[in-house]
Amino acid sequence: MHHRLRIAYALALLLPLAPSAASAQVIPTDVVDRIIAVVGDSVVLQTQVMEEIQRLQLADPETPRQTDPDFEAFFRDVLDTWVDRLVVLQAAAQDSLIEPDEPAIDRQISERIDGLALQFGGMPALQIALQAEGWTLGEYREFLRQDARQLQIFQLYFQRRQQGARPVEVTEEDLVERFQAASTQLEQRPRLLTFRQVVVRPTASDSAKAQARAEAEVLLERVIGGEDFVTLARENSDDVGTAPLGGDLGWFRRGQMVEEFEDAAFGLPPGSVSRVVESVFGFHIIKVERVRGRSEVQARHILKMAAVTPADVDRARALALDVSRRAQAGESMVALYDEFSDPVAPDSITIAFDRLTDLPPAYGALTNVRGNEVVGPFEYQGTSGDAGDLRFAVVKVLQVREGGAYTLEDLRTQIAAQIQQERQRERIMEELRARTFIELRM
Repeated sequence: MHHRLRIAYALALLLPLAPSAASAQVIPTDVVDRIIAVVGDSVVLQTQVMEEIQRLQLADPETPRQTDPDFEAFFRDVLDTWVDRLVVLQAAAQDSLIEPDEPAIDRQISERIDGLALQFGGMPALQIALQAEGWTLGEYREFLRQDARQLQIFQLYFQRRQQGARPVEVTEEDLVERFQAASTQLEQRPRLLTFRQVVVRPTASDSAKAQARAEAEVLLERVIGGEDFVTLARENSDDVGTAPLGGDLGWFRRGQMVEEFEDAAFGLPPGSVSRVVESVFGFHIIKVERVRGRSEVQARHILKMAAVTPADVDRARALALDVSRRAQAGESMVALYDEFSDPVAPDSITIAFDRLTDLPPAYGALTNVRGNEVVGPFEYQGTSGDAGDLRFAVVKVLQVREGGAYTLEDLRTQIAAQIQQERQRERIMEELRARTFIELRM
């Protein structure tokens, strides 16, 4: 990969590392700070670029050093990448729909500081190490925070620009060249399992659903009457994951929630509350807190779930047995999924055998499958943790592929997407540079 492209990705992903005694040796004491670039209404100082090089050197031992013959070219590449970053940040500042998630950034930096404290042997030791490099803990925290904030803005800007962007041509020669360049660094492909499934979920009776809806309607009336949504969610929601948070779902995009929920949430203006919305999970009251354009929503919800009885569970178990018999008789798993499956469960999965433990424990029944067989139904616990919240999975094995070297076909989709994204970003950068005043003073 070309130096500049590698640097661009490094700067986009790299958070500053912990200061070390070596850092003071990277920038020569005889360097006189000066402006080496003007970008729009910003300037770039020579020490800023040298400090960026320092972080790259700490992260990658192969990064050129000042004594290396190609260091000057490397310095210019880092400067060009720094200019690109400023160009993007200035463009993003003109887009009112790009809004960093400040609470998420704060959590990220707190986790970063806690990790560094653990690495140094405690917070007092970390503070001593920082003091040795001329930092206070507060200054370093703010430094990390600003870096993380810029990274998030950088990513959000490109996400927005790439939404609906016209495609960039990727040829077969491009794919082959990229695959060959990466092939020597690829690990061996693990033994893979591909299967289709139908997951039967017990459903409550009509009377139980009517009761849950009635409870949701009462809560909606209380919200409309002025009671605090957060308190009502905390005290009444059946969503065990979000109830302690006052129903907070954070930011989400389309495709992350079930269709009925998304249709309601993305149709609400900030500060408004939905009617009672029914989904496979139950009955929701949704409050939209904030929006980002048409693509992201921050919301809370109150969920009321219909009670599932042992009789409902027995009915689901019997249905799963029937699905298994029909699958073994040759019926289409796609058709069976459409008719009987919980739509939240994926219809097909490709997974390495050694990653089966990432699935619910019951999927361990697939450990010794050989291919073209129907397994199940086997049951596992749903996400709520309730005793009656069970699932019954029927699986048809489509393929067992032994481990070995990756081929282009294995990675074709990922490589094409990567090249497409890179070229779209390069095109966006060319457009931004063309309309931004840039003066290099090297």
